[in-house]
Amino acid sequence: MAHKHVFPVLMALAALAACDGGSPTGGDSTSALTQAEAQELAYAWDGVGADVIDGSGGPSAALLPGSVARATNTTTFTSTRACPSGGTATVQGTREATRDGQGGGSVSFSATRTDAACTFPARRGPEGGTLTITTTPAVQLTSQQTWTDGQPGTRTSTQKGSFDWTRSGGASGSCTVDLTATWTPATGTHTVRGTFCNRTVDVTRTRTR
Repeated sequence: MAHKHVFPVLMALAALAACDGGSPTGGDSTSALTQAEAQELAYAWDGVGADVIDGSGGPSAALLPGSVARATNTTTFTSTRACPSGGTATVQGTREATRDGQGGGSVSFSATRTDAACTFPARRGPEGGTLTITTTPAVQLTSQQTWTDGQPGTRTSTQKGSFDWTRSGGASGSCTVDLTATWTPATGTHTVRGTFCNRTVDVTRTRTR
């Protein structure tokens, strides 16, 4: 009699496994992102967003020397960057920079990120294949950083939304993402924490910009 309950339980466990890691389609549960892949991809994906910001008159270059008079400027921008293995990521929004005239101030971003076949290695090493991300709808991005006596403080950024992904082997799926990243210029420490494709991620590495 006990065997009657085994098959339904196994089916339920298989369904849960398939959902873990980002709702895979076109394949079995092995198509989902593993924990190691989620860690690697979250860091790399966030890094592309950071590169877009830094290349848009961003936090690393937004405030001028202390001789500049006190001022607050709001500008709109659109910036596109190439992804590591093909495709692009575009960030579009507003940037507000405030200068206090004494080498201090702040800068903040509010924008949307759109990935167009933005492709990454699925994991470190050539054997892992690639994973391509397309955002539908766009991901919301924010960033804030302050300066004191001409020295930049820690930058805090968030990326929240969802995207579709496709493996080079053909499997596909969809993910939600909710990441918070901090970058400290004085030490080059870049930390990414949050959730990525139903995985909890926490990665810290050194990044010069």
